[in-house]
Amino acid sequence: MVTTSATTAESTDAPRNELSVTQAQAVVLRMVPQLAVAQRYHDTLQLRQLHWRIGQANHTLQRYDAALRHYRQAARLSPSLSAEAAWSGWLLGRTLFSQGDTGKARQTYGSAFATFRQLRHLTGQGQVLEQMGELYGQTGHWPQAQTSYEQALSVWQLTNDQPHVAQALNRLGTAHLEQKHYSRALYYLRQSLNMARRHQDSTQISQTLNGMGRVYQTLNNQEVASSFFTQALQTLPATARPHTRAVVLLNLGVMSDSLGNHVAAAQYLQLALGPACQTGSKVLVSEVYGALVALHRRRGQSQAALEALVHYTELQDSVFAEQRSAQVAELQTRYEIEKKEKEIQLLLKGRQLQQANLRRQTLLRNLLTAGSLLLLLTVVVMYRAHRRQQVSNKLLQRKNAAIHRQKEELDRLNHTKDTLFSIISHDLRGPLSSLYSLLALMKLGRLPAERLASHSERLTRMLDGTLHLLDNLLNWSAAQLKGEGSARAERIRLDELADETVALFQGDAERKDIGLHNEMPEVCLARADVNMTRLILRNLLSNALKFTGSGGTVTLAARRQGQWWEITVQDTGVGIEPAHQNRLLGNGAHFTTLGTAREKGTGLGLRLCQEFVLRNGGELTFQSQPGAGSLFRFTLPALDEGSFAQAMPPAAAVASAAAE
Repeated sequence: MVTTSATTAESTDAPRNELSVTQAQAVVLRMVPQLAVAQRYHDTLQLRQLHWRIGQANHTLQRYDAALRHYRQAARLSPSLSAEAAWSGWLLGRTLFSQGDTGKARQTYGSAFATFRQLRHLTGQGQVLEQMGELYGQTGHWPQAQTSYEQALSVWQLTNDQPHVAQALNRLGTAHLEQKHYSRALYYLRQSLNMARRHQDSTQISQTLNGMGRVYQTLNNQEVASSFFTQALQTLPATARPHTRAVVLLNLGVMSDSLGNHVAAAQYLQLALGPACQTGSKVLVSEVYGALVALHRRRGQSQAALEALVHYTELQDSVFAEQRSAQVAELQTRYEIEKKEKEIQLLLKGRQLQQANLRRQTLLRNLLTAGSLLLLLTVVVMYRAHRRQQVSNKLLQRKNAAIHRQKEELDRLNHTKDTLFSIISHDLRGPLSSLYSLLALMKLGRLPAERLASHSERLTRMLDGTLHLLDNLLNWSAAQLKGEGSARAERIRLDELADETVALFQGDAERKDIGLHNEMPEVCLARADVNMTRLILRNLLSNALKFTGSGGTVTLAARRQGQWWEITVQDTGVGIEPAHQNRLLGNGAHFTTLGTAREKGTGLGLRLCQEFVLRNGGELTFQSQPGAGSLFRFTLPALDEGSFAQAMPPAAAVASAAAE
């Protein structure tokens, strides 16, 4: 079928018109040197055009092998599946057809037409269809020729190419004439004649008139046929192709002979010999000599008839040989086609078997896939159920852990509560009872002044201890209730806190005849909770004084270690027994002993110090040797003087500078 949609832009890089013999000789002389130049510069476009033109020239000069060589070279220079490659195939098919290899010519035409159709190149399709129609006509396959011409006519009508439409109508009329469809032949020939006259195409007019003359000649209407042949000769331009001129003159000579005008017939036939020989068609030349043989016999010209018969016989032998070669080539092509068709059938059967196997394999694969999907779905369901069970187990474990933590916290709080109440009931009740008894004696007025002063001093010390105990107790309870992270870190001066704490305990030290020394640096900047730090220093100094006897010393010092301050409280007291050292900072029950002056304790001081040091990011450690004293040290984050002064408000900075 012909592609019915026109291409948007057909390539203009197409072969030019055919050449006369003179033009062909000139082309060969002029363009062969140009071909060498184009090859030197690798100009592909110019090379292809030159190969086309030189090939056409060799075709006109009947140098078919040279023409085929150039056309094949042009095809190699053309992109695959391009219009240029299709045009090269079209030219190659024409030369193969002229050589008599109709089988290969038909295959080449088919490939070129397929490419043109794929590219929607209508001009190329029309040209190939016309040549295929001519090939079918020359081999006697006129129904196929008619089909090709009808398709070519449809293409030319789509492109609105009127000259080619007229030519296709003329050839379609010839196909109907050969099939004895005379009325259809005249119908198409008249249409071709009218269109050729509208475009003043004298060559086409002459060919159409010649065709109409043949129709009437076949119908034995000699006078009308002669009239059409005469008009065809008169209309034929001087530039007409030799083949066209030879055919018109041959038909006119045969018609004149049949009408009895032997002189005119001889003239026309002699005139037909020249252009017939120029065409190189031995069939056409032999037809002219055959007509001359018949004419000379009727006129009684034996010698002329013999000479014409000799030429006719020689040409017939050549024509027979050519026809035989063409038939052999046709048979060979047909054999190859049948062989390929059988191979195709075998391949189709093999493909059908392969498809059947493929269908079975596909069915088996689908069944396996369905089974695998079902198995996978089961595994997924089981996996998800297992995951849900794992999630439930983890959730249960977290809840159990939370319950366990809450239980531990509750136990800790209960223990704190018990400790708190035991301390309140034991350590706070004694001093309060003593105070109550003293107040009762003072109320009765029976207490002498000396004893009142002694009891007041003792009661004052007891109340100081009770206040210190109450302070520790409240801080420890608050720390237990708030939990971790309650420290409020700020910039502090450890030296000022040390001075404050030493001044607080100076009286107690003098009363026990203990040397209390403050060896802190003049400026000791740290980052910690000021209240917690104050409580740590108080508890450590209180414990050191408590367990140091008369004549001993207690020293408070600090030193810088990188980003930390290490604060130490060292005494020369009784020390701590090794058996008690592990219990001192442990997590067990509260541990306490009496001081050197029988001072009581609660066991909360060191526990509170350890907790507050940890909350400020430091660490509390100690070293002790029984009879030699103890050394407690703790660390706090250090600050530089510049960062401390930069963070102070302006008023505080001025006051600090004035104090120094």
